[in-house]
Amino acid sequence: MSAMIEPLVIQATHDCPDVILNKEMNCLEISGKALPENPKEFFNPIVDWIKEYAKEPNDETIISFKMEYINSASQKKIHDIILICKEIHERNNPVYIDWYYHPDDDGMKEEGETLSDLVKIPFRFFIY
Repeated sequence: MSAMIEPLVIQATHDCPDVILNKEMNCLEISGKALPENPKEFFNPIVDWIKEYAKEPNDETIISFKMEYINSASQKKIHDIILICKEIHERNNPVYIDWYYHPDDDGMKEEGETLSDLVKIPFRFFIY
């Protein structure tokens, strides 16, 4: 059995989301506002973690996005994360993207719908 990858936890700030990536607990969640000054610096460890996770994913993967705001540079990074999830899904390890949005935030719902159309993996939409 291979070594378990270490959880990645990043506390939210005024311009960066909360991140919990824990394979053992099967908890992959990004929530809050994503408008970091340096999106690459913020998101690269997340993308790297997801790439490592993709080598030996859980039998089923659920990744939750509970975003209040995403700037365009962060949208690209979230798209990159979802593309890695698509690769996992295409190897017969089911992946579900749980996309949460506020009932009065049509923009965030549309963002999820656009991503869903692009990657063609199961998105589940929830109001929170």
